Amino acid sequence: MYFDKNRKIDINKIINRDFEIYAHTKDNRREILEEHLDLSLKYFLELTDKKNLSNMFEEIEKIFFPDKETHAIELFREMILNTIYLHDVGKINPYFQKIKLENDLSIDISEKFKNSKHSLLSSIIYVDYYLKKIKKEKKNLQLVLTDFMILNSHIISRHHNGLNSWDDYKKKFFQDGEGEKLLGEQKLMYERLLKIEMKISVIKINKIIKIIEEKNKKATKEEIISRYIYERFLLSLLIACDYYSTTEFMDGVEINDFGLIDSANEFHNSYKEGKIYKSIRKYEKNSYKTKKNLKNIKDINILRNELFLDAEKKLEANYENNIFYLEAPTGSGKSNVATNLCYKLLEKDKSKNKIFYVYPFNTLVEQNINTLKKVYEKEQNILSKIAVINSIEPIKNDIKNNLSEDTKNEYYKKALLDRQFLNYPIVLTTHVSVFKFLFGTYREDLFPLYQLSNSIIVLDEIQSYKNLIWGEIITFLSSYSKILNFKVIIMSATLPDLEELTLTKSKTVKLIDNRRKYYNNSIFKDRVKIDYSLLEKTNDFELYLHVKNSIGLKKKILIEFIKKKSAYDFYHKVKNDDEVNVTTELMTGDDNIGERDRIIKRVNESGSLLLVATQVVEAGVDIDMDIGYKNISTLDSEEQFLGRINRSCKKDNSIVYFFKSDEAKEIYKGDVRINKDVTIENKEMRKILVEKNFDKYYGIIIERLKYITNQINELNIETFFSNEVRNLKFETVEKKLELINKKNNKISIFLNGKTKIKDELLNGYELWMQYKKLLTNKKTDYSKKRVQLSIIKSKMNNFIYEVKWSYDFPYNDRLGDLYFIEDGYKYLKEGKLDKEKFESGIGDFI
Repeated sequence: MYFDKNRKIDINKIINRDFEIYAHTKDNRREILEEHLDLSLKYFLELTDKKNLSNMFEEIEKIFFPDKETHAIELFREMILNTIYLHDVGKINPYFQKIKLENDLSIDISEKFKNSKHSLLSSIIYVDYYLKKIKKEKKNLQLVLTDFMILNSHIISRHHNGLNSWDDYKKKFFQDGEGEKLLGEQKLMYERLLKIEMKISVIKINKIIKIIEEKNKKATKEEIISRYIYERFLLSLLIACDYYSTTEFMDGVEINDFGLIDSANEFHNSYKEGKIYKSIRKYEKNSYKTKKNLKNIKDINILRNELFLDAEKKLEANYENNIFYLEAPTGSGKSNVATNLCYKLLEKDKSKNKIFYVYPFNTLVEQNINTLKKVYEKEQNILSKIAVINSIEPIKNDIKNNLSEDTKNEYYKKALLDRQFLNYPIVLTTHVSVFKFLFGTYREDLFPLYQLSNSIIVLDEIQSYKNLIWGEIITFLSSYSKILNFKVIIMSATLPDLEELTLTKSKTVKLIDNRRKYYNNSIFKDRVKIDYSLLEKTNDFELYLHVKNSIGLKKKILIEFIKKKSAYDFYHKVKNDDEVNVTTELMTGDDNIGERDRIIKRVNESGSLLLVATQVVEAGVDIDMDIGYKNISTLDSEEQFLGRINRSCKKDNSIVYFFKSDEAKEIYKGDVRINKDVTIENKEMRKILVEKNFDKYYGIIIERLKYITNQINELNIETFFSNEVRNLKFETVEKKLELINKKNNKISIFLNGKTKIKDELLNGYELWMQYKKLLTNKKTDYSKKRVQLSIIKSKMNNFIYEVKWSYDFPYNDRLGDLYFIEDGYKYLKEGKLDKEKFESGIGDFI
């Protein structure tokens, strides 16, 4: 084993056993501190074994101990082991024992300070112990080991609170800081409970910190990012082990299943039974390697088969790499290709034990879980191992009504733990969630990070977010994938060469060698004609007449605006036009889940229809339209829109008209892709769009990003890694890597009413009262409450809308930041927000 459990510190040599120290209490039960530490270590060793986490630490060793100094590496491993084991040793604090655990140790001086904290004291005891051991090492190794000792002490100090910055930790040892007090006037409070003599001092700690900071000024980019990842990863592990062990004592729930894929065959064999897979294998046997002209084929499935097999062969030849790029046209079956690639990686690399499918929007998450349900509809045991993790899906549970109350409570606790720590073999989630795992600072953000290790991650449409942080994203992904030993498949119809922006080169592979084989095939290239004639017309009336004429063709028509107001105005104009006799729908980011699902269902079932939409329709909405109109924005956005038209590649005379009603600069602030010379206002870009030559387009974009992020300003990527990342400014890094900017003055309102969702009639008032009753019930078990709240909240989402704050805000009830409006139905018209009435009645609407 990587960790030698015999190198666990003998707690009896540190703690004075004349005192009985507790870790936790519940009812009449008492958990001795040593029991909790042993239990935490049990989970750590179990996770290390089952998740094969030694890979991560060995990778760190290669970076920081390149000469493979055996003795120093053994001490490094021991220090990690005892970071877990000593994390709660600070609970010897007599005031903590008395106030938190009702264990009076009769050390009266503690009453003077009334300090009931324990985490920082644990850190100080840890540093005091290991500083003595490190001094016995060779001079050239002492510095590296001291660095990890201080990092580990920071980790211990944050295991209840999530991450703060390195500067905040330093301040603990300044004058009047918590650490300065613990090592000064408060030392008398706890020294009787220790067998060892504490020789560490504030002066010594500050001196160590200065030495470490000087050392790290010379660190390489790889070392800088590795320290950042190491601290997050080990804290994630510590939190998990502490949480699991505490739950086992407090609730009697022992965690044995960490949601791992034990055998790739279980999933892969079922997948292989599908009609599509069998058809591809038949094609592979009979036609794949034969010489043939694909230019004039009419069957799209032949191209899908070719793409599937081309990507598979390339991956099999390069499976040891970490990052794979899958670029393929809309409608070519990328999701199916990616699923097959995941199973191939599981077969090739036995260390992999989990799959994450990561999408930009909840709509795509839902769309793909429905696809997986069809794939595994006869395999309920497999479906039970797939979980959707987002803000709207209830916590996955298997709680039956016929169970006893005690058994139900155990299920609730297990269900909550599984959700918090992602104990599922296959997870579907969003980019926002995964970026919280990678960069978030809240404790719950860090819970699942260790689960990304030894996993396979499919990232869909990663280029859809702020291009000014593409360089930071790919640099971090490269380092994370190397240290945490995970594989990443990045896929899109429009995929930039992100490697050009990374600061740390990694092993990457483009899975499709000959992209022109697909993009230039007439099935994909010519499935939609493009018309720019409306770009020359700025008159909205002419646009309206043009759409009105198209409505007469009895087709499915989609028109996309980039401003919400423009979409609303156009929609109401059509609805109020007596000459227009067609089903008309409006889809915007304001729609709740039920309304969006209703619209998509209606679109797919209608023969002719007009759908007015905002950019929410570009990705994540599974519709197939005949005619499209779009307000121009970025070139890749135009291509995404084209993917909504003739998606099946089976229709004739499909066409998209581009127009310019609103300026994209007002929407895409700071995005280099909205400069006129790289939009379809430039005829060269029109040619690129027709020929699908996105390599050329992204070449221009990448060069501009390089220029911008190399300037001496806040966007400089070198400065970011050399300053914020080097100095472990976790909150600053989190803010920089936010995918979606947090908007100010935004609140959520609950518009009461009734609606039918998936054959279930939902009563808003009843849901609100259930939610309120459960939320305010202090007697309900925490785990049970969290699970039940998630179930109710998933239904409440059908009544929740986001608005800008108004000081004159008429509401009937409030729970936190959620406002209840009893007559909310008054602001709804045909199941949608009546925008004019809403604004005049409540306030400015987003």
